[in-house]
Amino acid sequence: MDPDKRSAWLRKLDAECPFQVVLPRRQLADDSEILDFLIKYVGKFDMYVEDDYAAFVRYCFEDPLDAEIFRSRFEPKADRFRLAG
Repeated sequence: MDPDKRSAWLRKLDAECPFQVVLPRRQLADDSEILDFLIKYVGKFDMYVEDDYAAFVRYCFEDPLDAEIFRSRFEPKADRFRLAG
């Protein structure tokens, strides 16, 4: 896809599915669990490879609750930011 078409597609996707979760690609060694979850439990969603190296996948959701449930289930707990204190 040429850069202009990709840019237009990403703008449309951001408008339609603004709640997004980025996961490292390495976690997707067995992505059947993720895809099963998305198909069974999520309303409108889309996903794409984040960069040219396919290191990250961005999951995009229309509903913020779908995004939060997905994040809590699949985001690696160790990678979350913690506040210093």
